[in-house]
Amino acid sequence: MRLLTVIVLMTALTVSAAAGPKDKTVRGVTGSCEIAGDISPVEAGRRALEDAKVNAMREAGASERLWSVTGLLTEDDGSEFSQVLSQMINTEVNGYVHILRDTVTHTIIDDRMYAIATIDAEVRLTDTRIDPTFVLDVKGIESVYKEGSVMSFTARVYGHDAYMRIFWFDDKGGSLIYPSEWEQDRLIHKDSDCLFPTNPMIEYVMERTSHDKDFETINLIAVATKRDIPFISDKITFETVLEWLYAIPADERAAHRSAILIH
Repeated sequence: MRLLTVIVLMTALTVSAAAGPKDKTVRGVTGSCEIAGDISPVEAGRRALEDAKVNAMREAGASERLWSVTGLLTEDDGSEFSQVLSQMINTEVNGYVHILRDTVTHTIIDDRMYAIATIDAEVRLTDTRIDPTFVLDVKGIESVYKEGSVMSFTARVYGHDAYMRIFWFDDKGGSLIYPSEWEQDRLIHKDSDCLFPTNPMIEYVMERTSHDKDFETINLIAVATKRDIPFISDKITFETVLEWLYAIPADERAAHRSAILIH
């Protein structure tokens, strides 16, 4: 079984509110983005507008769930995963925020140029709630592995028994590594550690698919769900995994992303 490198930052955003959908108008909400490097003024203005949308949800009282795992890559590193994740988050935000008026200006702060977006917007507060007690905690994954070494880790879910899906991605594509033909799907009991691999007869051996570079990277994404929700897409890509993830009700899912470097 081949698992490769990564390092990451995962941000997931879910929105919720009290009973029943309703709208709330917010005015003069701002968002910002620095104009630097490959980020042009036009691109910075777009990102500032997306930032303002998220801030509008906060000001309207929508609850949010943000979690991140930091490593060598950042959410804005320009990678395919970052682009797809940002697109998915923006799609979810756009479903709740309707802009009534927006302006984008440029300003210098501490000798740095920023795009500043200011919006008036209607924010739709939905009755979709997260479950703050439902948490996935993954431990034991190292940030760097030597080629040929073996990876193992534990996963613990809090608040509810759960089913696990574990995906990994490298430059050649993605794969569902759990469950698999070697590891049967099973219910993970809450508040107790589950060791992966679950089958003592197999190992997660860290192998590089190419030696053209000094190292390789993968994204490893673990998802816990309260119900047994299979991943049934024929293709395993960032898009299909994130679409599957976001289709699960916010109160029935918890996720973790790790980055691993193999040298």
